[in-house]
Amino acid sequence: MLSQNPSEVYFAFLDVETTGLDPVSGDKICEIAVIKTIDGQVADEFVTIVNPGRNISERAISIHGITQVMVNRAPLFRDIAKDLLDFLNDTVIVAHNAKFDLEFLRSELKNLNQSLPENEVIDTLGIARRYYSFPSNSLGEIARYIGLPIDEEHRALADVTTTKDIFEYFLKDLERRGIRLKRLKDILKLQGKSVELQTTNELVLPTEIEQALRDKGKLEIKYLSAYKEETSVRVIEPFDISVSKANTYIHAYCHLRKERCTFRLDRILGIKVLA
Repeated sequence: MLSQNPSEVYFAFLDVETTGLDPVSGDKICEIAVIKTIDGQVADEFVTIVNPGRNISERAISIHGITQVMVNRAPLFRDIAKDLLDFLNDTVIVAHNAKFDLEFLRSELKNLNQSLPENEVIDTLGIARRYYSFPSNSLGEIARYIGLPIDEEHRALADVTTTKDIFEYFLKDLERRGIRLKRLKDILKLQGKSVELQTTNELVLPTEIEQALRDKGKLEIKYLSAYKEETSVRVIEPFDISVSKANTYIHAYCHLRKERCTFRLDRILGIKVLA
């Protein structure tokens, strides 16, 4: 497959929506979308809401709009797992911040005593970091920066369509710069190191938090208090993370309180990178 012309390869653009940001704390997939293409044309798609087997909090609903009523009659992940794996067979998976989506898939499959497939994976986030200097490497901000239409509905099919458009833009732009992309292996090299699917203990963070930790940058977050169940908007500067058996914590300087604070990852409702 590595020596194939990219026009002969099936690419599977994948995105999941979840009950929260942290599979460590028990967050689950509540929607999955995959678009399969060959030679730039859409060949098939796999889109379904998934019953996560747990209540969807109001904080998660405020992000993607998937309600408890919508998932109550939806299939459980175990009901769609075989069809999903069959759909992904013999494809190259493409996702933005691929490890985030794949970690949720890994967690769901692990509950079924199954493993992630050994597909080649392309992460558009890795390409963005190596060849571009966007103000933010989040999916929506990249799309805005390069002039792609934005679907404000934060749903799996909308995000996977955006990922596909960004990927195709990157390939055309890099070829214009003189980078030869004649074989699949040439495209895989664009992201730098390969995406490892079988890692079981690696912490995977949202793109914005990872970027702020690496660049010592600021984030604006919408946070749900653990005590009063009230939300607040805060500007923070993350400096470390820690993981317990149940939760992932972000340690950061909080400009609202003017002190160092700890934030539980699954209580962060929204994230925006600040320049």
